[in-house]
Amino acid sequence: MKPDVTINHHKNMESIRVNGMRRLELLTIDRISPGYLDEWKERARSWEALNVFIEQFCMKQRIPLPELINILEKTILIKVLSSFNGNQKDAAKFLGIKYTTLNEKVKKYNIKFFKNPI
Repeated sequence: MKPDVTINHHKNMESIRVNGMRRLELLTIDRISPGYLDEWKERARSWEALNVFIEQFCMKQRIPLPELINILEKTILIKVLSSFNGNQKDAAKFLGIKYTTLNEKVKKYNIKFFKNPI
């Protein structure tokens, strides 16, 4: 059993070395593009917004988790369906779910869209 431990130790050391080199590459200023930094700033804003949401609804209002998930799901569905002008087929494809699943959720939350005449 001792040889297996030695082999695993060497693999772990190699993994640590490779990961250390990747981190060093990321720390090199000329490799980080402005787009990359903008993406991380956007992620930080998203996490901050999520933390504010959690603080408000989970901690202050004490909404139970299943109810909170339903609120989020309904809000996301309305937002996505609005961006596709109520087209469930395209919205389902965008969300990565089946059309029938989206249709069930639309019925569950009683979401209605009225198409504007052209």
